[in-house]
Amino acid sequence: MSDLKFIDTDERVFILNNIELLATIFHGPDAGTWVALIDAGVPELMARASGEADDLTRSLKNLQATLPASSDSVAMDDLETEYVRLFVAGQGGVVAPLYQSCHQDTAARTMGDTALAMQERLNECGLELSLDSNEPPDHVALELEYLYHLLVTAWTEDRSELEQTAIDFARIEMLPWMLRFQEALSKGEPNAVYVAATSHALAVLKKLAA
Repeated sequence: MSDLKFIDTDERVFILNNIELLATIFHGPDAGTWVALIDAGVPELMARASGEADDLTRSLKNLQATLPASSDSVAMDDLETEYVRLFVAGQGGVVAPLYQSCHQDTAARTMGDTALAMQERLNECGLELSLDSNEPPDHVALELEYLYHLLVTAWTEDRSELEQTAIDFARIEMLPWMLRFQEALSKGEPNAVYVAATSHALAVLKKLAA
């Protein structure tokens, strides 16, 4: 008998698809990718949600409700400009940097200890950076991709110890700093889409950590 925590195939796929969605959003999609997410990606994912109204399904539904119509060019442009203002180079400073190193109890700085630890994890599993070469490896999108990799490998190879590694990474590494990230984001009058995406990321992490 398997010792895996998540054994239902549909539930596994749903979790993985949500992680993929979030990694895409936090990478900073271009206009074409946003259109694909709004018109196809999110509706198709919502259609695969279980009939049970659990926290993960509710948060996905909330994210879907915040998305503008893909035909609304002003709102679509705002998604891209807001990404830059909130996460990259806002006037007066970045509202909520996308790096774990910037949301620690110690002094915030990029390429801190968490970035070095993340690089070691990536090296151990042979994952290549999918960000610009000068990006610190503790970017939230990359951490989500790493989490995805752990879960896919664990569930494909029926490895309960690797699933536990993924669960521990979600609970110990990602969840605390993403809560601080959410708090920082709330202070910058953020676009509702990014508020909902952050809440959805926390819902995914909490589901894994429960």
